Amino acid sequence: METMPLTTSRPGPDQLRPGALSAKLGLAGKAATIACHLAWESVRRPQPTSVDSIPRSPEALTCQWLTSALCADVPRAGVVGFKLVGGSDGSTSRRAIQVAYNTTGQGAGLPERLFSKSTPKFTSRLITGPASQALRTEAAFYNTIRPGLPIEAPQGYFAAVDERSYRSIFLIEDVCVTRGARFGSAVDLAVDRPMAESMVRQMATYHAALWQSPRFDQDLRWVQSAYPWHLDTERLIPFERRNLVGLDRAEAVLPPELLARKSEIYPALLRSLVLNAQAPETLLHSDVHLGNWYVTDTGQMGQHDWQCITKGQWALDVSYALSCALRIEDRRAWERDLIELYLQTLAKGGVDAPSFDAAFLAYRRQIFHGLVFWTFTIGRSPLHPKMQPDEISLANLERMGQAVVDLESIDACNAG
Repeated sequence: METMPLTTSRPGPDQLRPGALSAKLGLAGKAATIACHLAWESVRRPQPTSVDSIPRSPEALTCQWLTSALCADVPRAGVVGFKLVGGSDGSTSRRAIQVAYNTTGQGAGLPERLFSKSTPKFTSRLITGPASQALRTEAAFYNTIRPGLPIEAPQGYFAAVDERSYRSIFLIEDVCVTRGARFGSAVDLAVDRPMAESMVRQMATYHAALWQSPRFDQDLRWVQSAYPWHLDTERLIPFERRNLVGLDRAEAVLPPELLARKSEIYPALLRSLVLNAQAPETLLHSDVHLGNWYVTDTGQMGQHDWQCITKGQWALDVSYALSCALRIEDRRAWERDLIELYLQTLAKGGVDAPSFDAAFLAYRRQIFHGLVFWTFTIGRSPLHPKMQPDEISLANLERMGQAVVDLESIDACNAG
């Protein structure tokens, strides 16, 4: 069992999809192993009593296991009861948990309301385990990065991954209870100007905290750069083919100017990632669509789902977030002011921030990572889990597709 990710391979910028066949054969072997573990679990239905083993699902939790995970630092504290109180399923299974402690646990103020993520199904284990290493990455975020960041994000209480079966469990703060958080998407959450400014300050804060950090050569050396991460994932997930399928499925909401150049989009993504690799590096969330944000009862924007973190140029996060989260007319009206605010917040964090002109060019170029994430999501094959409803994918792609046209992003990449 690993509670932190290990160092992964790092191909250079000139390596395009090497080892795809061997990677897919390796994935097939991992898939067979996962299937065997799931078959064993369905027959034996184990219920672990300590963190030496990981529950197959929240339904397999026990008071003894929760005591081992939550009470290790409080002698004589214990969990005496718990119940699952709702949830949903996507790339992972998510459940809220209400926990009751003995008198010692109550007196220590141990968390009584948790949010859990786990991987009880074959597809969730495959796509978040060997196919993307998302499980190991998010476990490491909560174990080694989150404690030192002054940002709005859930606190982590326990995170672990079994590297053989890809069972996983994450116990984190339930911000809906502790901070009155509201979640939403492009179809049901309107981002106003103060919320947009909060998003920009949030990103600038964690970017500044790890801007060209020596930790990337030390305890965070396992964090991959955005371009090698994409190439490694491309060996296993056919982004380019699914991107074209996704563009066809989203044709009704995409600008004609973009559809006329759809064959140029994936090459522009690869070019944008080459440019990304040449810029100063910082920590990237990398999946900053609106569904991975929440708004607290004080109006502050926070982030969750840190399973795709990479390192690279700041603009990958900022371009993705603004083009996806903001209504088209609001992005057009606010984006220059928001980039200025981002740069000011970077400077306050001690960073020698780029000029506005350089920053806005980077912002124009780095939109393709997010766009291709969403064309893949709606363009998925039957072998991939349905990670989002189509209406959300279409709403995001409508906004992002128009941003590519407005910002002349393809030409900006080609001119780089």
